[in-house]
Amino acid sequence: MYTRFNDHKETIACSLLGIFFLIQGLFILINYKGITTPESGSNEKVKNVFDFINIFFIELRNILGVVFQHSPLITILTGVILVALGGLMFKFSRVMNRTTYYDRHFIVFFFSLTFLMFIWTTVLMSNVYGWTSILFLVAFIVHMIYNVFNEYFDKKYRKAHYLVILFFYAVAYFFTQNSVYNNIDSGLRPTDVLSINMYFTMTWILGLLSLSVGVFLSKSENILKRPVKEEKNEMSRVASRRKLKFDVDVNKYFKFMQPIYNFRDKIIQKFYDFFEIQPVKWIRVNYIELVLGILTLLVIFLEFNNRNNVVFEGLFKISNIKYMYEWFNLALTFVLALLYIVFTILNTVRNTAYNRQMIIIVALWLKVTTSLFITLFRDVELSIFILPLNFALVLLTTPLLLMSIFKTFRGEKDEEA
Repeated sequence: MYTRFNDHKETIACSLLGIFFLIQGLFILINYKGITTPESGSNEKVKNVFDFINIFFIELRNILGVVFQHSPLITILTGVILVALGGLMFKFSRVMNRTTYYDRHFIVFFFSLTFLMFIWTTVLMSNVYGWTSILFLVAFIVHMIYNVFNEYFDKKYRKAHYLVILFFYAVAYFFTQNSVYNNIDSGLRPTDVLSINMYFTMTWILGLLSLSVGVFLSKSENILKRPVKEEKNEMSRVASRRKLKFDVDVNKYFKFMQPIYNFRDKIIQKFYDFFEIQPVKWIRVNYIELVLGILTLLVIFLEFNNRNNVVFEGLFKISNIKYMYEWFNLALTFVLALLYIVFTILNTVRNTAYNRQMIIIVALWLKVTTSLFITLFRDVELSIFILPLNFALVLLTTPLLLMSIFKTFRGEKDEEA
């Protein structure tokens, strides 16, 4: 099944993008009156899961309303363009499945589409996150550059590459979430925050999907392939100029991990020298990660289980939407903790999935740390953890984060995320 998916991933991606554009275009056309004259959804009652879905679309309508306010013609035109684009994506999917003749045209199209999706997302984000939305655009661009030119980056520095990308996303997430919570007192509600984050995440994932199609096609056409090093021999002036264009060592900027490893080794050696002990060979970092990871999972599970009792009174029947917001965030946090355990087990047993483990622990640490910061310094009632548990989670995940950063990734398989 995976092989079948891998063989047709570009056509599947086209179909998913087509569904997204088609639904969004139809939504705009059906709700163009509500978009051009947005109304507050503050009086909406959430009694079941269908009401919650309805709230999501109301918030989407309000987000779009800020952009298209008082412009019915532009709103209708945008909806028509999105519907046409959705149909075009299905057409492209069929064409790519039959022939590779138009691949070079598709490359330009999908790279342009990715850039436009990132710009569109940033424009919408700016109405919610303010100037901090620019930070996500910067993270998008960094991620896009890496995906486009990843063959020019040496795989042995893959960990450093991911750390740089994660750094930009972490900064963007922290500041945008704080920006949102600053607006809670200005009328922004828990459903607004949840709906906004869900929509932007969905658009971001599909933007990266569009980028992946462009990169895949460009590699198949040998456009972004790293040129094979030529032997030193006599070349024409034109050939020499072409070679110089690619003769740039970008990997020299990613050698910062070696000083980090050297610092780690010095600290560990000083620890052994101070206590006058020898390293115990059977103790591995993975075992410590597993213990702390399981404790983290248990703490999250305790809080998640407590919220389940509140949320699942009937079919999502709750008296305060705040609990639904907390439940969704706890569910996501629980999934991250579970994935961390899975990847840590893969580290231990098969010596693989190091990068995936690092990405997950960065996301988990960032989520609980941002939650703690907001609880301590923002006067809002949207904390997903009670304060003692939030402290405990930060204390548990911080060593896991540091161990993942300082750990040496071994094996060629580990280079693949």
